[in-house]
Amino acid sequence: MKKKTETKKATSKRKTKIIEEKEFLEDTKTKKKTTKKTAVKAKKESIDKVKKVSKEKTKKPKTDKVKKKSKKTEEIEEIKPLSCEEIFPENEEVQETPSEESEANKFKREPKKKYKGTLLENKVYIFNKTDGEEVYDYGCFGKMKDDKNELSLEEALVLAKRNKLKIYEGKKELNVEEFYEYACLQDKEFPWKFTVYEELRGRGLLVRTGFKFGTHFRVYARGVKLKRGPKSVKEHTRWIVHAIPENYTCSFPELSRAVRLAHNIRAKMLWAVVDDEGDVTYYEIIRKTP
Repeated sequence: MKKKTETKKATSKRKTKIIEEKEFLEDTKTKKKTTKKTAVKAKKESIDKVKKVSKEKTKKPKTDKVKKKSKKTEEIEEIKPLSCEEIFPENEEVQETPSEESEANKFKREPKKKYKGTLLENKVYIFNKTDGEEVYDYGCFGKMKDDKNELSLEEALVLAKRNKLKIYEGKKELNVEEFYEYACLQDKEFPWKFTVYEELRGRGLLVRTGFKFGTHFRVYARGVKLKRGPKSVKEHTRWIVHAIPENYTCSFPELSRAVRLAHNIRAKMLWAVVDDEGDVTYYEIIRKTP
């Protein structure tokens, strides 16, 4: 009896499981069908909306944007680019009024003026008075004497290298190399003197000859401009510079004389040493008293 009851229970459990599985499968099938139907409906609705929007766009008349575009095209048609021939006609003779000529001359670049210098022994002279004054005012180059400008060899070579001066020996024009060789023959100290002079000028300093002080150069502070006539307080010598080569030898009395002279005029004494590579090193010697 017990065995029969157990078999009945097992068969009933199996039947209930099979029924539950059938119901689950039927539910999943119905769910899949509903999801497919909803997806198809959504696609159709979106396609219909797109078609409606496209139809409305085609049916709408031209808006203000189209009108604005037409205005822009009209403006572009009015402002046409001109060719060079139309702006500057070659065959037509243009008669300009004096005011137009003055306005046109504002944009014309004046050619760089080159001055003429005549070489006489160890000086270069600019005999034209106006040219000589212009060269002096350019950067205090030279010395005005008897309506002519007297340039040293160093000053003349710097101006020649800057394309400001043409140097003539008689009727022959000397280039920079020829004039440098001539200057070296006239003055044995010229190679290192010119190196120091050009280096100081490149720093924007005003350099004048220091012959009356027994040195090569006297140097003024940056921004000082010497005027013709009496000197002002600002136009005072700041440094006295003596150019020497690297292998130069001197005695102590020579050093002391140079330093004493610099102190007498309230300036600093600088020794400019030029090495074989053309570099300049400055040394200051100070006199101290106990």
